[in-house]
Amino acid sequence: MNTRLAPGDWCDAGLALLRDEGMSALTVDRMCTALERTKGSFYHHFRDLDAFLTRLLARWEETLTEAPIAFAGAADDLGQRAARLDDAVERLDHRLDLAVRSWALRDARARAVVARVDARRMAYLTELHAAVNAKSARESAQLEYLAFVGAQHVSAMMTPADAAQLISDIRRSLAQHTTAPSAPTPRRRR
Repeated sequence: MNTRLAPGDWCDAGLALLRDEGMSALTVDRMCTALERTKGSFYHHFRDLDAFLTRLLARWEETLTEAPIAFAGAADDLGQRAARLDDAVERLDHRLDLAVRSWALRDARARAVVARVDARRMAYLTELHAAVNAKSARESAQLEYLAFVGAQHVSAMMTPADAAQLISDIRRSLAQHTTAPSAPTPRRRR
């Protein structure tokens, strides 16, 4: 049975290709081959490749930034929000995040979206830090986020156990340096 694809299906397939093969795989021909569809099917949903790439970046932003923040923000209490953010971040496709960052090194459109995502993520972390009376909420959020991005890059070359240990060490160190002495230290990582 040949089911009809929605634009989101094309975007999800494009994100998988980006993650697994890099930006060079994001061509109309490669997308059609991956989904076993014709170019007509692609152009039914997207005016051109640029329109597709714009939608693809929006899908990445929604899936890897807005959805985790919304999931975390649904909790009533700060500790729960931090724990839910941690859970959401753990489930993120970190290889995809790295692939988009790599794309952004060479493409102004991707660079603009990554900059917006970074600002959104840091703003949410700043809110969490401010809620626990962090010594300096903005600087604490920046430190935590830069540690997260750096850990993504470094852990991509590690075994899962070593990567988990690195994340644990970073979190412990950040907790000692970024929260006020009287504040509880919620779990956060992003």
